[in-house]
Amino acid sequence: MTLTEFRHVRARIQPHIRATPVVACEIGNLFLKLENLQHTHSFKVRGAFAHLFELAEKADGRTVLTVSAGNHGQAVARAASLFKLPCTVVVPASAPQTKIEAIQKYSVDLRIEGANYDEAEAYALGLAKNTQHYAFVSPYNDPLVILGQGTLAFEILEQLPGVTAIVVPIGGGGLAAGVAAAVKQLRPAVRVIGVQTEASAAMYHSLKAGHMVTIPDLPSVADGIAGNVDLQTVTFPIIQKYVDDVVLVSEETIKSAIFHLLNREKLLAEGAAAAAFAAVAEGKVRTQGAVVAVITGGNTSPPPPGEGSPKAG
Repeated sequence: MTLTEFRHVRARIQPHIRATPVVACEIGNLFLKLENLQHTHSFKVRGAFAHLFELAEKADGRTVLTVSAGNHGQAVARAASLFKLPCTVVVPASAPQTKIEAIQKYSVDLRIEGANYDEAEAYALGLAKNTQHYAFVSPYNDPLVILGQGTLAFEILEQLPGVTAIVVPIGGGGLAAGVAAAVKQLRPAVRVIGVQTEASAAMYHSLKAGHMVTIPDLPSVADGIAGNVDLQTVTFPIIQKYVDDVVLVSEETIKSAIFHLLNREKLLAEGAAAAAFAAVAEGKVRTQGAVVAVITGGNTSPPPPGEGSPKAG
């Protein structure tokens, strides 16, 4: 994925996304990239518009099909609505109601299939075999989606030229692959650190094994980065090549990070987004200089009064 490709995609999607801010937080040398302020309150619109722009340009009449834990589905639904493309979104029964309701407002064909993300993805991939009817847009296993997500890296380097490390939550790896591929071509000295939850860390264990593996998928507050990954995903070799390290954080640390971000930084961050902050707050990311944690999304409900604790940070 060349810088020319990244810049081409960035120019195409620019009218449809926000250049979200990078802000300092209470932890010294830690800055937050606020993609929770993005359209649909998630970075996912970057990749969704990158792919659907091409479908619309080619006047592809097929139904756009995707599977999602929630955020990607909402992003694809928004892009399909704008480009007037028919759209089917598959989500698991475990998807948060907040995200399901956000998808529904775009009047797409929303299907709740499977108990978890793995089962929902298997259902969607079965539908995707009918390539005459469906144009499948993976949340991560898609070069255009990866290029779209990588546009975030350009903004960080422009907004905080002195950054020394960027911390990115990893699920399927589309964001980590895109950010790392762009950063390492623009500023090779900047470290890119991925973060997964201990409850569901398919990419972490795959990197340790040297090839993609399937792991037990335990429930997680970080639903956006939970679940297994297509064993043939294009994100894996990109992450192998460009990401410097992947660290794990516990469910309790993520919950504490959500609480801290809400009560101390006044930011509503979902579990997957808080994972990046949690890794820095817990000391899992060791580097000198300015660190940026990507707050990937805010599609969640505030915790009830009394829940959580200010342990993170």
